[in-house]
Amino acid sequence: MFVSIPHMLEATIREYPDNLALKMKKGDQFVEYTYRKMGQTIRRLARALDALGLKSGDKIAILSNNRPEWTITDFAVLVLRGVVVPIYQTLPPNQIAYLLHDSETRAIFVENEEQYQKILAIKAHLPQLQFIFSIDPLPQPPDIMDFEQLCRRGQQFGQVDPEQYNHWLAAIQPDDICSLVYTSGTTGAPKGVMLHHRGFITDILEAEAVLNLRPDDVFLSFLPLSHLYERLAGHWCPMLRGASIFYSQGISTVIDDIAIAHPTVIVSVPRLFEKIAAKVLTQVDESSYLKRKIFYWASRTGRRYHDAKYKGRPGAWLAHRYRLADKLVFSKIKAKLGGRLRYPIAGGAPLSVETLKFFEALDTRIIEGYGMTETHLIITLTPYGKTKYGSCGKPIGQVEVRIADDGEVLVKGPTLMAGYYNLPEVTRETIDSDGWLHTGDIGYLDHEGYLFLTDRKKNIIVTSGGKNIPAARVENLLKTSKYIDDVCLIGNQRNFISALIIPNFETLTAWAQQHQLSFHNNPELVDHPAVIGLIAEEIDVLQIELARFEKVKKFILLAEPLSIDRGELTPSLKIRRAVIEQKYKAEIDQLYESVLE
Repeated sequence: MFVSIPHMLEATIREYPDNLALKMKKGDQFVEYTYRKMGQTIRRLARALDALGLKSGDKIAILSNNRPEWTITDFAVLVLRGVVVPIYQTLPPNQIAYLLHDSETRAIFVENEEQYQKILAIKAHLPQLQFIFSIDPLPQPPDIMDFEQLCRRGQQFGQVDPEQYNHWLAAIQPDDICSLVYTSGTTGAPKGVMLHHRGFITDILEAEAVLNLRPDDVFLSFLPLSHLYERLAGHWCPMLRGASIFYSQGISTVIDDIAIAHPTVIVSVPRLFEKIAAKVLTQVDESSYLKRKIFYWASRTGRRYHDAKYKGRPGAWLAHRYRLADKLVFSKIKAKLGGRLRYPIAGGAPLSVETLKFFEALDTRIIEGYGMTETHLIITLTPYGKTKYGSCGKPIGQVEVRIADDGEVLVKGPTLMAGYYNLPEVTRETIDSDGWLHTGDIGYLDHEGYLFLTDRKKNIIVTSGGKNIPAARVENLLKTSKYIDDVCLIGNQRNFISALIIPNFETLTAWAQQHQLSFHNNPELVDHPAVIGLIAEEIDVLQIELARFEKVKKFILLAEPLSIDRGELTPSLKIRRAVIEQKYKAEIDQLYESVLE
């Protein structure tokens, strides 16, 4: 058991000094850090921050896209027993001001001029913010020290007292608060979650017992490091084993980056995997009759083969057919995913069963997980090759899960947070006197200990007729349509269920062009009677097995995706229902005015 996250990294540096740790494409060049070089840079930066007067307990924020300097800064602050405050890079200045003020942040690293200007606009309201550093050099003003300048200064200080770094490591305690991570805030203001080394280390080691990562693994990093999912599962877990992390150039370039990085593991929210599956199926549907026949034969064969493999040994004839399917179809899809993908890891939201089966047919099994910031992330993981459709896996070691009388999922163990920053009353409401954390999720455990989530307590829609409807279950069902990207169910205290639907504009546009519809932009596309009819048919087919009171009876097609910048989504891409319902209140009211039940 390691004392802290920096101690874990030091062990990896000793064992795998020459392994590639971090890699990023910058222009036409690649920036690379071995574990040895990464360790040296962390030491230099930590010494520079110490020399400037930053000390144990100081809050230091990072406002940047994913890049090697983000991770190096993270570790340098941890070594000094500082508290890292990650900030999502697309937040507007007013929201950043709230986080910096609430956390009492003393220093911040900004990525570039754009992020610096955000801080400049709010600095007058943040008297406790004493230091601003940049990662990229800034054109103005010259008195802002950048990452390279800090490292050069730290190198000079290291020559004066080379043992100081080891003294810092020795001072770190397992229960030190090392990070203040703000919840997404789907309702109300974000809360700062106080996290400690003991919780992180327990989570990493117990997760690794399930994941079985390797030193030659390559992770693709594109989810924001400001979110704990990427920071722990996408960085610290692979670092435990000396694996490599390749930084994507952005969410829009992920597919291209996969072709460059050839990852063995991809950590993502389900939407990426669902979009990959949808894109393949769209290309198949647009191909020749023969190619479509071959693909769907291969898909059925793949599913039968892996179902038989899961239950025991598949027969020789089925195995032969699967090898042929792999040669004709699956190998080509896997090549587009880099050719080396061992398994994807999905979390943050439920993954559709159809997407799971799509990847299983390729012999690429997705590991699903469930977690939350308040538990240092991971609560459950699916054991590799032991998927139960609809489940998010079994509790990792040292973590207890039980179901309360009202169906709420409760969690207990050494991975629980220290509490919410400056919110003792809210902390007591979340963690009861017996030490159980109330997650706010509704679910159940089966006889083998697999956890199945049905919805958030706050997302249970209660109709005016008193019917309880789990919104997420219906929404996830509708999102299996290749024409639907996202759904927000409506109906609380209403007499029937309706929905705001965000189309998948790529597939919908292709369908409209194929059917020679006349439109010039997205608003005209979603208002077209043929498009409305198409979505209505999709909904009717998908919800055929739902109870009558659960079915969506009316819907509105939105002309643009939901946005983090407009406050419709949290930084972790969860829907802020109250914001959306308020924004589209007039349109929603009109739906209900025109229908009598």
